[in-house]
Amino acid sequence: MDIINYGRGVGPTIPELVGNVSQVLLMAQISYYTFPSTRGSAGMNSSTFLNVTQMANKHLCSPDSDIDGLAMIHGTSTLEETAFGVDLTLNCSKPFVVVGSMRPDTYYSPDGRAKFYQAVAAAVSPESRDRGGMIVLNDHISSIFYSTKTNTNTPDTFKAFEQGNMGSFLGGQPYYYWGKSYPVNRPYFDVTNTTILPSVITLFGHQGFDASLMFATVANGAEGLVIIGPGPGSISSSAAANAAILVKQGIPVIVAARTVTDAARRRLPVALLYADYVSGEQARIMLQLAINANYTMDKIHDLFEYKLHKTIFGNWANKVLYGIDGASIPGFSHL
Repeated sequence: MDIINYGRGVGPTIPELVGNVSQVLLMAQISYYTFPSTRGSAGMNSSTFLNVTQMANKHLCSPDSDIDGLAMIHGTSTLEETAFGVDLTLNCSKPFVVVGSMRPDTYYSPDGRAKFYQAVAAAVSPESRDRGGMIVLNDHISSIFYSTKTNTNTPDTFKAFEQGNMGSFLGGQPYYYWGKSYPVNRPYFDVTNTTILPSVITLFGHQGFDASLMFATVANGAEGLVIIGPGPGSISSSAAANAAILVKQGIPVIVAARTVTDAARRRLPVALLYADYVSGEQARIMLQLAINANYTMDKIHDLFEYKLHKTIFGNWANKVLYGIDGASIPGFSHL
């Protein structure tokens, strides 16, 4: 009955999974590669998704590749981080499917085998192309770009509350509710020659937040900061003042919402950068990739905010309502 320590044993290997779910061989020829990890997914870092995406771009996305899709098995604690990093750096439209298990193979009713079968089915399906990366869990398919882990133990843990599921599985096969499309504002970054990403530190905003930590992280080598702020990205006046100083020094500071869903959005006239619908852990990865790509501050602003702010503040009625003249507030002059 142990689902806390995951059986305290070693999980099944890919050959063992295939042996336990041999029906997958009716759908696909499978080749696999195992990346070493320390202390499960909590011990991973950005090099994990760099390794995965570079191998995937080489073998999956090359012009002469006969591989139909990629299924990545990952521990669920940081699954969304590795998945998000790969999703933003994978240079082809072939399916990229991520799957994990919430119940160990030693449990009375393990879920890994069914999810493994579904992940392979989604990865080889032509209907899975041109949709961006997907998370397959508990008979549902959701977008990596919008999904987050919502429960520590239940099988139905990865959800996109506002955006909903992309599809489900019927008879083990993927069924999509909508036609093919990519998430709004999903960027692409080339990491072909990248070996290490810039350091971006995430700080948790709360009552009594020590804003001096922002300077301490930069002094310790951080090239960017993400602050997870209460509500829609609220931060204290001292944190906002320190962020303004750091931005002038060329250190981008992104504010993400602490809530599970909805967007972090700017309160006028504060000239900080906000993460839109991107979560705090995703904002860190996106900012790492942007800094690595030598984005200017203006380009980073557009990366995170342009679509949302064009919607809110681009309309003439809202410009009058919010008192925007198009030039006095940084980041709004081109709306």
